[in-house]
Amino acid sequence: MKTSFANYIEVSSDLYVSDYTNYKGAAPTKGVDIATNVLDIHQQWPPLNIHNPNSILILVANMERNPSINKKKDGKPCKQCECLCISEQSEIDDKPWFALVELKCCNDQERNIESNLQDAIAKLKGHHKHLRDEKGIITTGTYHYYWIISIPTSYNPPFKSFMWTDDYLISINEKYDGAIIIGDNDIIVVDGSELKGLH
Repeated sequence: MKTSFANYIEVSSDLYVSDYTNYKGAAPTKGVDIATNVLDIHQQWPPLNIHNPNSILILVANMERNPSINKKKDGKPCKQCECLCISEQSEIDDKPWFALVELKCCNDQERNIESNLQDAIAKLKGHHKHLRDEKGIITTGTYHYYWIISIPTSYNPPFKSFMWTDDYLISINEKYDGAIIIGDNDIIVVDGSELKGLH
């Protein structure tokens, strides 16, 4: 897997992810921040926190820093998620996990949360298909696949319960290689084969 990414980090601690694409002012107007110390991350909005209490080794690839992965066969860029995280396999008899991470901030929580969730799911679908069908990085049966949707400005996770039925979630699982959606701002690494939202 490492050979697929020109730029990645490996961590065995907690992880923080922030996207300040729409930030105006002194800070950059675009960028995904990934850090192991919350003090090292830009915090216009609270970051997604991936708690790693058992120090599982995780490969983390910032998609902005891996542009070749995001090019389609026609040379055009695909819409990509903020990052992907892949665990080291912890048990011989189980698969490691592979998580696509998408952050959406809602300045008006009541009005925007539904449209942000729709945008997030569309991006996750497209990026998953791109990594599977064009890049061959996602392969059915190789990993437990997770789609993490974080809305840092909302304090009402799990976000998926706001709009998706169980039937819809099952259809995602069937069409996208077993993918499970987690809608939370706090994720816990249970072990090398499982992730959960804390809420």
